[in-house]
Amino acid sequence: MSNSKTIIVAVIFYLLACGFVLAYDVPNPNFNNDDIVDFADFGILAINWLQSGDSLAGDFDDSNAVDIEDLLVFSWYWLTEYSEYQQCQDADLDIDGIIAFEDMALFAQNWLVTGEGLAGDFDISDLVDYNDLSVMTDCWLEGTRPGEVWEQFKTALAVGDVNLSVSYFTEISAEKYRTFFEQVQPYLPQMVNEMGELIFIEQNEEMAYYDVLREEEGQLYAYPVIFVMDEMGQWKIYDF
Repeated sequence: MSNSKTIIVAVIFYLLACGFVLAYDVPNPNFNNDDIVDFADFGILAINWLQSGDSLAGDFDDSNAVDIEDLLVFSWYWLTEYSEYQQCQDADLDIDGIIAFEDMALFAQNWLVTGEGLAGDFDISDLVDYNDLSVMTDCWLEGTRPGEVWEQFKTALAVGDVNLSVSYFTEISAEKYRTFFEQVQPYLPQMVNEMGELIFIEQNEEMAYYDVLREEEGQLYAYPVIFVMDEMGQWKIYDF
């Protein structure tokens, strides 16, 4: 890492240690809280378009104006389901389930770099800058995401590692699934291959609900998956 990037990382840690709050919170474009960013939310942003003042709906970068930069952020979320847990999923740059030093180091590599598709360019401005740093610091040390827990669980299951597989479950569920996985251990890789896409349904502070889609004899079926937040702030599989 170059001297400039080393300095950036050092400054980041200094700011975090001091409790310094940067720029603005992770943007929430779902103004009407219906869990999807759509035309109704755009209408609220449009009301404040090119307006200036404090705490305007749509002023994601806290510039006291709703402008093209804010529209770019809003467009990023257009027609996507939105909830609190989703805010930081893109900040997990190394996709290990937690936003920590490794992600900050990857972020620092692109600091003030311009271009498309840069890791750390959360507002899709084609520049990794202080706005993106604000998102990164707000998400700092945020824990696991249900989707990542699911993928790690599937990886462990695919290689037949029952002990690792059940570590992704809540304590109350782990032994039940251990017994099942041990009984069908030769078929675990096949089971993983037949698991379809994990689809987000809804989530609150303590539980997250998903469906796993699976095709059977030409028909598509949805099987529920429930995640629970444990006392350490980590998502665990409760049932699937």
